[in-house]
Amino acid sequence: MKIHTKKHKKISLTRLLIFFAFTFYAVSLIYPLVWAFLSSLKEATEYMTNNKMDLPKDWLFTNYLKAFEGLNIDGKDMFDMFFNSIWFTLGGTLAGVGVSCMTAYAVAKYRFPGSKLIYWTAVISMMIPIVGSLPSQFKIYTALGIIESPLLLLAFLNGFGFNFLVLHSYFESLPRSYMEAAFIDGASHFQCFWRVMLPQAKSPIMALSLVSAINFWNDYNTPLLFLKEYPTLSSGIYMYQVINTRILNMPILFAGILLTAVPVLILYAFFSNKIMNISLEGGIKG
Repeated sequence: MKIHTKKHKKISLTRLLIFFAFTFYAVSLIYPLVWAFLSSLKEATEYMTNNKMDLPKDWLFTNYLKAFEGLNIDGKDMFDMFFNSIWFTLGGTLAGVGVSCMTAYAVAKYRFPGSKLIYWTAVISMMIPIVGSLPSQFKIYTALGIIESPLLLLAFLNGFGFNFLVLHSYFESLPRSYMEAAFIDGASHFQCFWRVMLPQAKSPIMALSLVSAINFWNDYNTPLLFLKEYPTLSSGIYMYQVINTRILNMPILFAGILLTAVPVLILYAFFSNKIMNISLEGGIKG
């Protein structure tokens, strides 16, 4: 009984420590959001003179309306930035995940000269630091004439990266008997991929699409380097902050930042389970 009691106390103490650790972590994540929200409802002078965590005197929700006009880059307001974010996010997600599906399926399910080379090229390419590849990227994009153009989305048709590795593992886990049954029924290679194998990968494809969409929405580096004439919400607000350092209206800026985060928060709220559980299950169920 004494041993059992000691174990119980030890487990309880461990759980208590874990609880406090995660509580502290949660507060550290929530605190900046609360601070930004309170700051976004103040006047510029009130923000500069009062304590940053003080409640606003007038609760200026109109700052969120002013952000759509006030956060302006070369004549492009937040409506233009929002539209650019939409096509950049949707286009990049469809291009990246779509091509990765086809590449991963072909490499996982067909044996041909160079299939292993393609796989290891994808793995090794992920080890190259992003900063180290920027000069070559810029040179290639300039040669192709896709800088400062929506055609930059073509750059995401490479089929490699994290999406490729996850989908390759998934397709490789599916029994080849599915393909053989489809071929016996007269299906072509494309029909087998489109109607038989791809529907089974719906769960990881959806999860990867959500993760990719959030990454593209938050990406300010790519539009900042290659799409200055098409500022997205992330890159546009960053450029506004850099250009208007001396006359910066911080409450308006915070309002714009929080508006930018709303679509991501909605996605995460509704699809958090999908994002956290990129399912790699597949094959014949017993």
